Amino acid sequence: MNSLNSQSQSNANVKGLNHTLHLYTSKVNKHTIQRAFLASIGSDEKAVYVTADDPASLIQKFNSMNVELRIIKPEEIRNLENEKNSKLRIIIDAGSILNQEDAEIEERENYIIELSKKHSINCLCTYDVSKLNPDMIKQLTTHHNHLQLTTTDLTVLSGDLFDRSKLSDDSLKKIVKDNLETIILTLIQRKPMCGTDIIGTIHLEFNVLLSPGTIYPLLHSLEEKGLLMSEKYGKAKTYVPAKDAELRIRHLVDEHIQARRLLNRYLQHKPTIEGGS
Repeated sequence: MNSLNSQSQSNANVKGLNHTLHLYTSKVNKHTIQRAFLASIGSDEKAVYVTADDPASLIQKFNSMNVELRIIKPEEIRNLENEKNSKLRIIIDAGSILNQEDAEIEERENYIIELSKKHSINCLCTYDVSKLNPDMIKQLTTHHNHLQLTTTDLTVLSGDLFDRSKLSDDSLKKIVKDNLETIILTLIQRKPMCGTDIIGTIHLEFNVLLSPGTIYPLLHSLEEKGLLMSEKYGKAKTYVPAKDAELRIRHLVDEHIQARRLLNRYLQHKPTIEGGS
């Protein structure tokens, strides 16, 4: 897998601001990443979606998530500085805004940085990469501390721009797959999710894209074990902890953590080298 590099910039590492840049190509479903971003929202955060698209169509895409989402137009973004809530989770659907000038993009990104001086901001900016010139892409990376690129074949190049993992992509993918059952139980214990939400969240958090053929059989297996149950919301099937299963799930997760710690201690133990003459 290829990688993208960017130099750390002071305006992209602002205290109180988590600023993610998501670049995607035209055939990619941008809402998968956006749903994953909303799925991890905290109870004390207010969700805001900035878009030029029709709000009614967006509500249908996100209504199964049980998230109170305020949808505003791009020209209304400056009203956010008057928000009373101190924590904001913002999606800027920049790909929906037609004929953007470079100066307009620059002004909007700088405003998010300024806004973080008044509020704690977790912001996801999504751009159609085909509509950006190379210089603007380079400039955008200086405003963000995380980057994701989703290509037409759904291969994702992503990562923390300023704290890159030393793990290879293959190693990280193997770790996620080896621990997938525990990861899924942990995610669903935090918040009800459908299969798409789980795929998107793992994609967002670990830079690992899993197929529905990997996720759904495991969800079905966890249902059969009495750990999860599914609820229908329109066409989407959302998974939640089964009744009276939360303590079992917590025990399984804690047991997994303890086992990993034991293994880590064993692997980190340095053998004594005997010497002598």
